[in-house]
Formats: sequence, structure tokens, C-alpha cells
Amino acid sequence: MSFFGALRHRLRVLLRPAAYQRELDEEFRFHLALDAMQRQHASQAPDGSVARMEARRRFGNVTSMKEETRHMAGLGFFDVLLQDLGFALRTLRRAPGFTTVAILTLAFGIGANTAIFSAVDAMLLRALPFRDPDQLMKLSIVRPAHGDRPGSDDGVWSYLKFAVVRDAQKDFTSLGISAEDQATITGGSDAERASGEVVNAEYLPTLGIQPILGRGITSEEERNKGAERVVLIGERLWQRRFNADPAVRGKALVIDGKPYTIVGVVPVGFRGLSGRAEWWVPVGARYEEVFEPDEAWDHRFILTARRKPGVTTARAKAAVQVLGARMNQAYPDPRYNGGPPEGAMARELDATRVDPVVRRSLLVLLGAVGLVLLIACANVANLFLVRAASRSREIAVRLAVGAGRKRLVRQLLTESLLLSLLGGVASVAFAWAGVRLLSSLNPASALRSQGIEGLGAVTFSSIHLDLTAFGFAAALALVTGILFGLVPAIAATRPSLTSALKEGTAPPARALGGIRWPGSRSVLAAVEIALALVLLAGSGLMLRSLANLLNVEPGFDPDRMLSLRLNLPGQGSRDSMPGFYDQVIERLSALPGVTGVAIGSCPPLSGGCNGTVVDLRDRPPAKEGTEPAVGVHWITPTWPAVMRVPLEKGRVFTGSDRKGTRKAVLVSHTAAQKLWPGEDPIGRPIGVGQGGFWKDTAYVAGVIGDVRYGTLDSLPGADVYLPYAQSPGSRMMVFVRAAGDPLMLAGPVRAALRGLAPDLPVYDMRTMSSRVADAAARARQGAVLLALFAGVALLLATMGIYSVISFAVTQRTREIGIRVALGATRGEVLRLVVGQGTALAVVGGILGLGAAFLATRVLQSLLFGIEPLDPVTFGVVVALLGVAAVLASWIPARRAAGVDPVVALREG
Repeated sequence: MSFFGALRHRLRVLLRPAAYQRELDEEFRFHLALDAMQRQHASQAPDGSVARMEARRRFGNVTSMKEETRHMAGLGFFDVLLQDLGFALRTLRRAPGFTTVAILTLAFGIGANTAIFSAVDAMLLRALPFRDPDQLMKLSIVRPAHGDRPGSDDGVWSYLKFAVVRDAQKDFTSLGISAEDQATITGGSDAERASGEVVNAEYLPTLGIQPILGRGITSEEERNKGAERVVLIGERLWQRRFNADPAVRGKALVIDGKPYTIVGVVPVGFRGLSGRAEWWVPVGARYEEVFEPDEAWDHRFILTARRKPGVTTARAKAAVQVLGARMNQAYPDPRYNGGPPEGAMARELDATRVDPVVRRSLLVLLGAVGLVLLIACANVANLFLVRAASRSREIAVRLAVGAGRKRLVRQLLTESLLLSLLGGVASVAFAWAGVRLLSSLNPASALRSQGIEGLGAVTFSSIHLDLTAFGFAAALALVTGILFGLVPAIAATRPSLTSALKEGTAPPARALGGIRWPGSRSVLAAVEIALALVLLAGSGLMLRSLANLLNVEPGFDPDRMLSLRLNLPGQGSRDSMPGFYDQVIERLSALPGVTGVAIGSCPPLSGGCNGTVVDLRDRPPAKEGTEPAVGVHWITPTWPAVMRVPLEKGRVFTGSDRKGTRKAVLVSHTAAQKLWPGEDPIGRPIGVGQGGFWKDTAYVAGVIGDVRYGTLDSLPGADVYLPYAQSPGSRMMVFVRAAGDPLMLAGPVRAALRGLAPDLPVYDMRTMSSRVADAAARARQGAVLLALFAGVALLLATMGIYSVISFAVTQRTREIGIRVALGATRGEVLRLVVGQGTALAVVGGILGLGAAFLATRVLQSLLFGIEPLDPVTFGVVVALLGVAAVLASWIPARRAAGVDPVVALREG
């Protein structure tokens, strides 16, 4: 038979074993019947029974031949496997307690690993949701450091600088630009606030996105040269506002009071590089001013490019560096005169998918759950060793009657693999719960408030269990089954046959330093302790870091405060805006339960407030590009009192600080020290680079306390506050202080604002306490998850110590009885047993401390106010493990101390 013929035969046998068995039975019956018929014919006997008996005798053992034939056909392995599986099932069913504990232990370990792997896969490994994502690159402006501003290699683009690169490049098929935007949407139903992107004509083609209805944006519409305003909408917006009307093309969508004609619908899975977009408009329709020559420094666009076929990454990066020099020649920034100029760089889009902080946090969690799984494997292996010791007589008998050692190892490995696979099946529930938890731990606002950036298309909300995750869980179950089953299987099949058959117990334990150790069980328990100590040290550091972060004063009082955003329509005049917000304050202040209302441009701890430069007008002007940088905020006179920000010197704004009066500013404590160190800032003249305060000189009216607008773990910045009435804007934040629960005011506040302006959307309504919680969200989530894993690790390590000591007590019952009979006291027996558990903890602790000293260095960038080798944390962790070891040893120690020497000697 040819190779392929043999292969086809083997496959047919494996795929249709029942049919093959029937054919085999028929073939054997045919041969036996033919031989019997020939013998009967030769003997001329009328009765064929003698011939059939003779034929069966000469033919041989039919059953043995069938088994040999099945083995040659490839079914022998499966026959043995089915036998082993059946025996393993019966064995595990006879020990329900052991089986349940082992399955739950493995289920948690495998499930937790699967959940974290799903997050790593979604955030770091899975291909980006664009066509040929490996061809996409992100181009950024490189800015050198100057003055008190640090350098940056991820700068965004102005349209004019982008145009220089677009017209000169030869290595990309297309270049797409996008800027995230928000607008009030009307037309089709009630007004709402929705995120969108302002893009060029090549944006969607660059990412490989095709509208499911209609068309994309043209180059004429991008420049808005006499073309009507057009918009592409997302499928969700299409369904929500237009009931998925297939005739939506040509209808109007009003964006910030201006009508846009809908030309297409984008697939539901695409929400732009920002991850939040529901509408897309051309650059010229939204930002007509970006084409003006003096707007070369209006940087707002992200630039994404698609490499041409055959263009390598290295070549593209080198080409972009050359293009950066050309861009700088066309638009040299005067701030860098005499120093390194601006440039440009390219990197793979995939490399920018998540912030390095998120990447590091995910890898730390993956390492942590890996340690948990190793501890679980060690724990289950210990349980298998204890169980194998109780089966030593059974195994010895099987070896004595001729069972091969390899055959027994395979049988025991089958039990461990079956147990691991059952744990893998049960782990789906833990993995599902873990994925649900992870997908809810990552609100976009929390990441933005911490300055964490990345592609909005890659978020924790994209985590889900898929075939990759299930495949990972299955592979993990197989590996863990072998990992925790191999050592017990080998150890169990090497008993002393004489002692095992005579006593039915395991051989005596080895002696070490006067203490008898149960060998590999003690090694596994020590490994569990060492790994648990690493996790406990890491979680302890993260928890102390979180405590330090939560103790940071944000500079305002967030309790009992509701916040919400308002955005006035674009057609409203600036002169009317202060009057409108005065009405907002008046109407909301009249609500029952409201103790104060204020307006501000940016909430604290949001990480996205405006910044500018200032000019100290009573001093020589600073060199261009070296002006002091500050944060700039617009507030109403009630803001400091409502936010409970203390006034340190001077006065706060009043109702007289309005348009037409002398311009005034407030400065923060840090700004006062930075701009006028050791001097009194009150009355000093200052120019502020935004809000119309640069041309007209203002004066410092007062100094107020520092408020943290960035992250909790960063120092307060230098901030300047402008009176809203002197520099009005349309998009503002309303702060409402309540006498009780601020959420109880949500309904009345909405109703009051709807009565004031029915078409004005109220959005982003949250308590300030929740915004403060967001600022510590990353640290809290990491600390909580690590603490959970460390707690499970400590529990498993404690179980490991208990199982080792308990088994040792059982094995040494006769010895303990002799000691008691010879005069050993109860206290001496207690110290003997507890000492053995303490010795295990000491050995494991020494190993764990060495590993923890190395492992915790990885957490350096995730900690706040604490060092990786913090002695207090390590001291508490070691003490905790010591207490756990004593408690785990105490129960078997009490049992040992209560041994009756007469009963022990009689049973021994």
C-alpha cells in the first residue's frame, strides 16, 4: 500500500471506528467460517461443530488478534486512552472533596490568566481594526526643549505644515489628518452633544474605511471652495436620529447651529482614531481659518499615513526626517532660533496604540496572574502528592503484578490532565467575570484625566472572550495539567515496594537537620510561599502608593458638588454670553438644596485645560519663546467660594469686573512664587496670551490657593484665572454645591436649564467626587487587582503549608505517640509541628525576598511617594506570611498534641 493509501486508511479508521470494528468482526468471522467449512468438507463429517472448534483452536486467540489489529490500525492508543479516562473519572468521583478543591483552584488560576490575556490581546496584540494595519504609520512633529517647556516627539500638525509634507512626500499612498471635536447636534430629534472628527478627504481611505451608504469626502469639500458643508455620520447616529433611513443621503444634520448635508454613513465598528467619533466633516467646513498663512502654528491635527507597497519602515522613517527639515524651512518657528529646529518623525501606528503606562500595567498584571497560576499548580501538585501517598499500596500492588512504570505515569498524568481540563471548563465563568470587570475599569475620562494617551480605537471596552481567548485557556489547561501532574506521577511510581506492601503507607520521610521533611511536598510549599511573597510585596507597594495618592489635597473641596457642561450655540454673540450664564447661576441658586453655583472653563483633575504664556509688563520683555508658561482658566466671581479655594492675598473677582472695566486676573500660589519670587504680586501688570489679555494689560487682583488640574501625582502648576465677564466663551462647566446628596439635584438642574434654553444640551453631568476618583482610577484598579491576586496567593500558600504539615502529622502519628509515651509534653509536640511549618515559611520567605527585591523594581514608574524596596512594606509582608504559616500549622499541631499514645502504638 502506498503512503497516501495508508494515510487514507488510517484516517478512515480514526474517523469511523465503529464501522471499522464491524468490518473487522466480519472479516474474522469470514476466515473462521471458511476454515471450518474446509475442515468439515475434508473430514466428511455431517456435524460441523467439531470442525468449527478445530478451526478456532488453530486460528488462535481472536480477541488478542483483534486488539493487535486495532493497534496496528491506530486505534490502540485511543483504546488505552479511553480506559485511562474511565479509570480517572471513577477515581476522581471517589474523592469529591479533593476534586472540588483542585478544580476550583485551577479554575481561578486559569480564568484570571485568560481574562488578563484577553486584555493584553485586545490592547497590545490584536491587529488594529483597519485595512492592512502594518502599513500604517503615525507622523509627528518633533519639538526641542526651550525655556521651561520640555521637548516632545509626538507633536500634532497644523494644516499648512501638513500640506508641505503632503506635497513633497513620495513614499506614502495617502496621508489622513484628523482632529477630535465636540458639537451640539440638532435635526431629526432632540439636541444632543456628540463627539466627531474634522478630517481631510484622505482620512477614511488611508485607514481603509468604506462607507456602508453613500460616499466619502472630496478634495473640493476638504478645502470648502464654494462647496456646501457635508458630513458623514456613524451607523449608531444614523440609527438613533434617523431610524436607519436608507434615504438619509441629502438630509440635513445641524452641527452647532450650521446645517450640514449628509453624504454617507460609516460602519458601526468605526469610531475614528479618537474612538468616540460619531460624525466626520471636512476641514474647511469646520475650520476655515486653518488655511490662512498666519495659522501655520495652529497645531491640532493627528497625521496618519499609509506606506506604498515595497517601501520599508526604515525608508519611510528616513524620508519623514527629511520632510521634517523641509517643513521647518517653510515655516521656521522663531522660538527655536539659535537652537535645534523643529523636525518630524514617523513610527508604526501599532506602536502608538496604548500609552506606555497602560502597557506596563497590563504586563505587570499578566505577570501577577502568572504567579497565581504557578502557586495554584504547586498547590494542586501538593494535593496530588498527598493523595498519591495514600494510594501507595495500590500503586505498589500494580507494580508488583507487572504494570510498567511508564504505564502508571501515563495513567496518573491522565488524571491530572482530566482534572486540569475540568478546571479549564470551570475557568470560563471566572474569565467571563474578569473580562466584565476589566472592560468596566477604563472610562475614557479617567485615562484623559491622568494624561494617558493612545489610540481611541483600542480601549478596554474592546476586551471580550473570543476563540483566541478560549484557545489560550485550553492550552493553559493542558500545560498546567502536565506541570502539576508530572512530578507527583513520577514520585508516586517510585515507592519502596516492600514497605508499601507491608504497611500500606509511604516510606519514611528523609531527615534534615533533625527535622524529617516530606521531600517534594515541602519544596512545593516553599515555592508557594516564595511566589506569594512576591505578589504580597507588589500589592503592598501598590496599596501604599494608592494611599499616598488619595491623601493628596486636590486644592478644592469635592464633597457634595455636582458638575455639568454647557455649550452655547455658535450663533450666539459673545456679549450675550455673560448674561446667559448669570441667568444660569440665578436660576440654579434658587433651587431647594443648592448652597452655591459657579461657572468655570475647566474642571480640576481633568488634565485637558488650556495653557498659554504670560508677559510681566513691569520687567524687560522675555526673549520670544522663553516666556513663562501658565495654565489659564475662566471663572465667575463665585467660583473660589463655591469650590472652597482659599484666598491668600488681595481680593477675588466681583460683579464689577466686566467688559469695559480695567482687566483683572487672579494667580495661584505657585504662579505667584514662580513669577514674582519673594515679592508681592498684588497690583502687578501682566499680559496673558489668551482671552484678549495680551494686547490689553491686566493687573493682579489676588492670589488664591493651588488647584490640581493635572494628575494627583504631579505638582500643582502655575495658573492664571480670568474673569468670565471680561472674556466670555461658549463652552463652560457649571459647578453646583448641594446641602445633601448632589445627585438628588440632577433632575431639578436639568429641568431648570431646559426651561432656560430648551435646545441646549446638558452633558457630562457628574459629581466632583467621581472626577477625583477618576484621577486615582489607574492606581486604584492596579492596586485592587494585585491585592486580589496576592490574597488568593496567600490563601493557596497557607493551604499548601497546612497540607504538608497535616500529612506529616499523619505520617508521624506513631513517632509522636512514642514521644508522648516517653514523656514529651503537649507544648513540646506543638513546638515540634509548628516549628516545621515555620521552617517552611523561613525557607520560602528567604527565596521570596530575593525574588521580590528584583521583581518590585518593575513597579517603579507605577508608584507614588514610595520606593520599590520600602522596608515597612516588606516587614509587614514577612510578618503576614509568618502569621499565616503559624496558623496553617496550628490546627495539625493541636491534633498531634492530642494523640493518645496507646491508640497510636496499637494502630502503628
